This record gives sequence, structure tokens and C-alpha cells, in this order.
Amino acid sequence: MSANLLEQTKEIGVLRAIGVKKTRIMMLYFYEAMVLVLASSITGVAIGMFVGYTMTLQECLIIGTDVAMFFPWQQFVIIMILTFICAFLSTVGPTYVLTKK
Repeated sequence: MSANLLEQTKEIGVLRAIGVKKTRIMMLYFYEAMVLVLASSITGVAIGMFVGYTMTLQECLIIGTDVAMFFPWQQFVIIMILTFICAFLSTVGPTYVLTKK
């Protein structure tokens, strides 16, 4: 995220020149980080569930048992909260430094 913000210093400068407030710029990049985090999290969970389910089906076919599905909701919620916090911190710090001038 820091590299992304450093590449867009001219864009931030133009936004500041037309009168956009610092907090609005911070929120703009925070929303961008949130979209990236949410999309990658959902994609990762979907791929992981698909691979895990197919491996479970294969094991159940070999052993001859019933398919039991389990999803660790507590871990999922904790990881999602931590990713949102990391997205916020990785956006606000560099954005504050770039808009400080």
C-alpha cells in the first residue's frame, strides 16, 4: 500500500490542489485497501473451501465414511478483523505523511 501511495503522489497533489481535504483522501485510499482486502479474502476462502472439500471427498471415498463439513468461523472472523485493521494502518500512515505538506 505504501508503494501504491508513493506512486500516486502527483494524484494526491492534484486532489489537494482542487481542495479535497486530507481526511477525505485518507478515506479514499482506505476504501481502496478495503476493497482489495475483501476481494482477496473472499477469493482465498472460496478457493480454500473448494480444495478442502475436494480433498475431504477423496478421503471419504477411499475410507468409505460420510462427508463431514467444518468451517472455523471464529478464526475466520478474527482474521477478517485483523486484515481490516492492517488495511487501515497501512493506508492511514503513508497517506498522512504524503498529505502533510
